[in-house]
Amino acid sequence: MSNSEPYAGQIVTAGRIVAGDGTEPEAFVVAGEWIRQTGPVAALRAAWPRATLVDLGAVTLVPGFNDAHSHPTVCAEQLLQLDLSPQRVPDRASMLAALAQRAADTPAGEWIVGVGVDPARSLGGVPLSAAELDAACPHQPVLVVDVTLHAGVLNSAGLALAGYRRIDDAPSGGELGHDAAGRLTGVLVDQALYDVAFPAFTRRATVVPRPDRAAAQRAFVRFAGRLHAAGITSVGDAMVGPESWETLAGLAAAGELPLRVNALVGYEHWESFRALKLPAPVPTDRLRVGGVKAFADGAVNGGVAWTKQPVPAAEAPGQPRMSPAQLRQVVADVHERGGTIAVHANGDRAIAEVLAAVEAAQQRRPRPQVRHRIEHVAIVDDEIVAAMRALRVVAVPFGQYPAAHGDKLRRFYDADRIERMFAHRTLLDAGVPVAGSSDHPCGPYEPLYALQSLVTRRDRTGTPFGERQAITVDQALAVYTTGSAYASGEEATKGRIAAGQLADFVALAEDPRTVPAGRLADLAVVGTWLGGTRVYPTPADPGGVPPEDR
Repeated sequence: MSNSEPYAGQIVTAGRIVAGDGTEPEAFVVAGEWIRQTGPVAALRAAWPRATLVDLGAVTLVPGFNDAHSHPTVCAEQLLQLDLSPQRVPDRASMLAALAQRAADTPAGEWIVGVGVDPARSLGGVPLSAAELDAACPHQPVLVVDVTLHAGVLNSAGLALAGYRRIDDAPSGGELGHDAAGRLTGVLVDQALYDVAFPAFTRRATVVPRPDRAAAQRAFVRFAGRLHAAGITSVGDAMVGPESWETLAGLAAAGELPLRVNALVGYEHWESFRALKLPAPVPTDRLRVGGVKAFADGAVNGGVAWTKQPVPAAEAPGQPRMSPAQLRQVVADVHERGGTIAVHANGDRAIAEVLAAVEAAQQRRPRPQVRHRIEHVAIVDDEIVAAMRALRVVAVPFGQYPAAHGDKLRRFYDADRIERMFAHRTLLDAGVPVAGSSDHPCGPYEPLYALQSLVTRRDRTGTPFGERQAITVDQALAVYTTGSAYASGEEATKGRIAAGQLADFVALAEDPRTVPAGRLADLAVVGTWLGGTRVYPTPADPGGVPPEDR
């Protein structure tokens, strides 16, 4: 459907329309980018006599999926890099061979960047070393980045260019791996990695060269096609700095941004964004700044989240990314200047510290309507849930992690904590707002995969993972539609197929509420519409863009 006749409109009908508000209208009217009216076809034809009837057939329409926390600008750039994910390179030998082949095709001295490494699946839990990278790529600096985006490995040339020579060269909030003699192994954790290759989360000039803006924009459009094929119409980009903003803003200014993007700006760059004095967004804007991102701890993978009780099997002790005093200062700074803070916090100790910081900020300057967020909120307890409800903090937990990573997480966390991980049921029952999040590339981006994960709570092996946190299909759909819209303050115009909402919707081959829960991930996305315009499949690509291998 197009916007060529915005006043005439189009009456859209299908086998079933799941509006997201408890109703199932027979049809709805799209005019411009908006849904204008819902109801029986006959009534809509009478009210809109010039409208064209569009019957999409025996499909089920649902609101467009909204991934509230992912990393689309990072993932787009990774399309330009070497894919070392387990689907492509299942073991150490094939990973090193892929790097060696890339080295043979790369001029001496030019960087090689590999992405998507999952040490637990491809490397037996033991990361690559600088020595192994030196052997595979003797003439180039090399960085390989874990799928978590919290760790990576440099070879010797890369370490030298980064200025990492000794353990104490690690920046605050980061770590450098080393052997018993204190020699660097090449492993980088958190800020040590970000200072090298992720400009959104450092004030330093990164070492790894950036793609030019035109290449970054082309890659983003290409990556957006994959998201459209999964039914995604809106994303929260949780790693935005000045460079990635320029990529997005350039596409938006040209009318070519293919997704609605809610940007979470790295706290390190908040002042520079404030200086831009951006106008308040309107609902049809494809790009908006929706909050400020900060880190309280590290990854939940590997057992290294900052927890109240130690994790005996952890790969390393869970550590805060900043002290409680520093965290309170960051939260207070954003809160008191009218912003929304979105803090990455996985462990229950980290989450508790974030909530204490939010409570202190609210006591100093009450802002009862602000929707501060906790990203990932991986391990909770009753005290945390009660505080989140009282403070009106939005939870943005991983949707896909039980299915995608549950078998790995079970190696580190005991049964009690597993029942408190990604606690969608507990949070929803308590009245805490919950948004949908893939954190892609850390987890698969397909929302239907997330729905299956949330409903079945089974890991890759079919073993239950926190069964008591299972929710219904209707609840899971709401998490990825109205829940995510609420998290960004857009529930008035997103998340439902209803009058006054943007015409963002998805056609599924079957009704997700009636198929067996174990088949949800395999439901076919037949079409995706953004603002009333079909973006998948496109006329130029009627076959569509297949989702990446999981």
